[in-house]
Amino acid sequence: MLALGEGNSYATHVERDRMVPRREDADLILDAMSYVDLVHMDLTAENTAPAPGVAGRVVAAILAAPSLADYVRTWASEQLASKASLAPPPRPPINANYERVRGLLRRAGDSLPKDRSARARSSDGT
Repeated sequence: MLALGEGNSYATHVERDRMVPRREDADLILDAMSYVDLVHMDLTAENTAPAPGVAGRVVAAILAAPSLADYVRTWASEQLASKASLAPPPRPPINANYERVRGLLRRAGDSLPKDRSARARSSDGT
């Protein structure tokens, strides 16, 4: 008699299918989507979303990079306190992570103006 998985390709296939699939973190996905939308709006100075498919590619890249995912999670927890306000959401801070997401947006095919955020920020003093 064959033990499970010994010489029986069906049994081996069944064992592989029982592996626990990687679980998605729904909160992190939503936080990453919010962050991508805010960076896009900050760069374009318009209340628009990235082109179809672009945000999904950038969110996938954020989820794949542990340091960027940790930053987005921390950023989102800081934003949670201001969600009860009627004021528009604060602009995301310009730092290495912001620049990284900006680069991801460009590589994913988003049509962003060149260096608009740097000029807008320097002119308004923030």
